[in-house]
Amino acid sequence: MKLITSSSASKAVHILTQSFQTNPSALWVIKQDQKVQKRLRALIEYAVKTGLENDGAFLSDDESAAAICFEEPTASSMKAYWNQLILIRKAIGISRVPHVLKREGYLKKYRSKEPHLNFWFLGVDPNNKGRGGVHDLKREIFKISQEKKLPILLETSVERNKNIYEHFGFRTYHTWKQSEDYTLWFMRRG
Repeated sequence: MKLITSSSASKAVHILTQSFQTNPSALWVIKQDQKVQKRLRALIEYAVKTGLENDGAFLSDDESAAAICFEEPTASSMKAYWNQLILIRKAIGISRVPHVLKREGYLKKYRSKEPHLNFWFLGVDPNNKGRGGVHDLKREIFKISQEKKLPILLETSVERNKNIYEHFGFRTYHTWKQSEDYTLWFMRRG
């Protein structure tokens, strides 16, 4: 596993954008219009920038998988606020801001206030599935968790992913049925 750099960020953005094409949670956040693909990419660019700023943006050694996982809580900076404004303009849209803020308020209520690793995004290049990159990232992130003695928290809206995370020792500590076809599982390991 290696840290993403500014020169490898586009590779990570590509991997994660491809991986989140049908993700209910990511798609809910962005404005649904004719620019949905550009908006999804802008959301992923924001996540990668946030990961870079917090030393938590990773590529597998073979560059087939990417992850955003960093220690929280984090301190806000002017750069973080600027990136959020860009996210609103390019991905969310002004009209969706109240809905997204309401959702974020709910999520914050159930996220740990104690230090933890926030496993925000994980994806594999669809053309390179099965090469082991995701497992390498998982193993290294688990190692960081052990070394820092921090639990790993994540949310997933994909039931198949929930089942995979359970296989790797995560347990659901809260479930939120946001809509008829959108459930979000809050999970923790450690």
